[in-house]
Amino acid sequence: MRTLSKTLFAAALACAASPALAQKAPASAAAVTPTASDIRCMLAMGAIASNPNSRQAATLGAYYFQGRISARAPTLDLPSAMKAEVARLDQATMQNEAKRCVALVNQASQTMQTVQAAFAKPVAVPPTGAAPAAPTPK
Repeated sequence: MRTLSKTLFAAALACAASPALAQKAPASAAAVTPTASDIRCMLAMGAIASNPNSRQAATLGAYYFQGRISARAPTLDLPSAMKAEVARLDQATMQNEAKRCVALVNQASQTMQTVQAAFAKPVAVPPTGAAPAAPTPK
């Protein structure tokens, strides 16, 4: 999974230099909601996925953030929300968002590695004994 981290980080830096973001107006200093924050991460993962070397890692990141969004706002019109959010981003903001989002994906990846390691050894199943006794009639 370290490859995932390095790949996402390198791609995050590359997407931050994207010419598509160069002409955007500066993002407002207003607080960003948790859902908008995750939408920004989906946008960052989409930009990172444009690099063929990072596509798989970024796709996993996009699924991660989409899951967070759907859990928090199940009725959200995601395409419209993404279009509205991308209009608020400039290149510097996108670069910062990409770094933040890559860190979140890496943290989730490390958590999954810990869980996976906990199950690396076979789970002990209790031995089967005699069949349970039949209930006694009253």
